[in-house]
Amino acid sequence: MLFILGTLLLFIISIRLSAVLSVGFLMLHFKVKLHLQKMTEEKWQEYFHKIGSKGVFFRIIGYYWMALLLLAYWNMIYFWNDSAPYAITLLLAGAFHLFYKYRTKKQQFQKIMKQQFDSSDE
Repeated sequence: MLFILGTLLLFIISIRLSAVLSVGFLMLHFKVKLHLQKMTEEKWQEYFHKIGSKGVFFRIIGYYWMALLLLAYWNMIYFWNDSAPYAITLLLAGAFHLFYKYRTKKQQFQKIMKQQFDSSDE
């Protein structure tokens, strides 16, 4: 029983931590882009206009999956004795969580993205 509760808690922590890490990875992506490509405010506006809200969305989703995969692998090695089914279940739970959050908060997300990208055109 303790193992089941511990695994459930580990799933919740891993999924939440993946969301936080994905934002950190996205910020690191922008920081690296800033330094490597010597981005100015004008270049940033052009970049965000080029990729649009979908580009930002797909980047954050990609970084979420990268973080979740890393955490699933780490959990598999250190907590689940190299048992892949637990890691796969964590990935499925992360996919379900992402889908659920997107479906329930889709309008809020679209409103924020529209507001951000409409204000940058001015």
